[in-house]
This record gives sequence, C-alpha cells and structure tokens, in this order.
Amino acid sequence: MKSSKLSFLRYLLIDKLIRSKQYPFPSKQRLLDKCSEEFGVNSPSTIEKDIQALRYEFDAPLAYNKREGGYYYTDSSYKLLGVSLTGEHLEALNFVETFLEEFKDLPVLGSFSTAVDKVLDGLEITKKFKNEKKEQFENYIQIEKSLYTKGTSIFSELISATKDHKVINIAYKKFGALYEDNYTFHPYLLKEFKGLWYITGYAENRQGIRTLAIDRVQGIEQQSQLVFFEPHQVDFNRDVYFKNCLGVTLKGNPQEIRLLFNGEYAANFIKNTPIHETQEVIAENHNGLEVKLRLVDNMELRSLILSWGNQVEVLSPFALRKGIANEIKKLAQRY
Repeated sequence: MKSSKLSFLRYLLIDKLIRSKQYPFPSKQRLLDKCSEEFGVNSPSTIEKDIQALRYEFDAPLAYNKREGGYYYTDSSYKLLGVSLTGEHLEALNFVETFLEEFKDLPVLGSFSTAVDKVLDGLEITKKFKNEKKEQFENYIQIEKSLYTKGTSIFSELISATKDHKVINIAYKKFGALYEDNYTFHPYLLKEFKGLWYITGYAENRQGIRTLAIDRVQGIEQQSQLVFFEPHQVDFNRDVYFKNCLGVTLKGNPQEIRLLFNGEYAANFIKNTPIHETQEVIAENHNGLEVKLRLVDNMELRSLILSWGNQVEVLSPFALRKGIANEIKKLAQRY
C-alpha cells in the first residue's frame, strides 16, 4: 500500500478514536496501540507526525488535556472529511431519493437507500429528520412509474454486462413473433425513452449495431470465452449515434423537418419544451410557430406529430407530410 494512503487511513482511525464517546481523551499510547493493531505502526514519532498533520493539513482543532491525559477536539462538531450541509441541501438529498424510488428493487441500486443513510449518519443527521422529510415529499410528489414485466434481474444483468464489457447471448422475441432470435451481443449503451428501456450494442452474429427493447429480452447468458469488441472497433460512438434521432428507431438519414404549430397552447408548449435538441424557431407570428429540426423520419417522430392533432402541420419534407396525411385518412375512416 502506498505510504500516502496508509497515512490517510491512520488519520481516519485517529480521528475516530478522538471522537469516541465511549473512550474519550485517548492518550498517545492508546493511539499508538490502535495504529499498531491496524497498520503495524510501532513508532511514537509516527503518531506525533500524524497529529501534526491533522492540525496543519486538515485544520483539526486538536488539543491535549493534561488533566485527562489525552487528546480532544476543542470544537466537538469537527469530523475529518466532514461536510457541512444546510437544511436545503439535506432536503435535496431526500428529494433525489424520492425520485429514485422506482428503481429501488434493482440489485445494482439496491444499496442506494443504505448509502444515503450512511451519508446522513456521517453528517450526524438523525433518522427522524430523514423520515419526516421523505414523508413530506411523498405527500406532494407523484411519479409516473414504469412497469417492468420481466422483473429486475434482466435489467441488472444488462447493466453489469455493459459496465464490465462482457459479451452476452440474448434470447429475444419481437412482438408477434412465434420464435426467439438469438444475438451474440456486445452491449455499449442503455437508453430510456418514454418510460421504456433499450440496450444498444454490436450484434456479432448480425454484423451490425442493434437496439433491443429490454422488455422483449427473454434471457441472457454470459459468453466468457468471447473477446469483447470495444465501441471504436465497430465504429460506434455513443455520443453521436442517437444525436439526430427522436427515440431509438434509426431509419434512413437525418433530414431537415419543418413543422408549424398553429394552436396557442401547442406553440407555447413546443417553444418552451423543445421536441429535440436540434430544434430551431424559424418564425413566430399570427400563423403560429414554425420550427426546424434535423432528425431521421421514424415511428417515434410520426407518433409525436399525430399526437398534436390539428394543432400541427408538416411543411416539409414531402414524404413525411404525405405519410402523416395518409395516417389521418386512415384514422378518419375508422370514425
């Protein structure tokens, strides 16, 4: 172990001993004995140097009490690496935990609540504060929860395989398919869209990048004998792959798309909540709000356009305009 790391571990132990309420005012000999048990330190001078380091490098209010024959902190609230948070900061911690409630059953995140507890305990915040605040948030925050019909085990396995760069075999069944497909998969990216999760990676037996819906995954088997292909080896860039895509369906090349939102509500909503990061406002007048985007023409984009009904008009490209018109005609025939 590096000497700097060993020194820091001794600082932590000494700090803990000084703050001990069961054995207050530890003597230099007690500090030496404990450091000897933990780290094999046998030199009193090492403890003296550690005490000086705490005083001058970490601003520890460390003093010696002659009557008690040991060390103490003149500021009882001091703690090595302690963090001072306001009530507002503490509320923020609990607020985040409330939002992560949906994922609490995932093994990969299963220790989150415990971790938060340790942080709060480290700050010497009582559980009463935490529980009271959490109950308050639950009274006025309601989160739309996704239903993972396949459970959490598959999701966690995919996270682990992606993080650890492991090749996996995925048994996959598309909607309406009679049989399963199998993919020798090198996972690179997990992506969420409208409450559903997808895994993107290189399908070795298909020789191409594929995106699979996690709720359609039937099973996973690790292929430890296979070498993992790094993203650059298959020309995959996770930062740009979905850059011009709404959702996860990549179909064709990105193109300029112009939309006119002619309803007051629609115009204000789209202006303040852009459809995509490529959105630009072209004009805003009595005709409505005209925006330009650079996206691939896919199912997700068409579904969004149709969801706005008569409050939006596709100006270009012609193929997208015609496609939306055909969908509207089919819809009209149903009513």
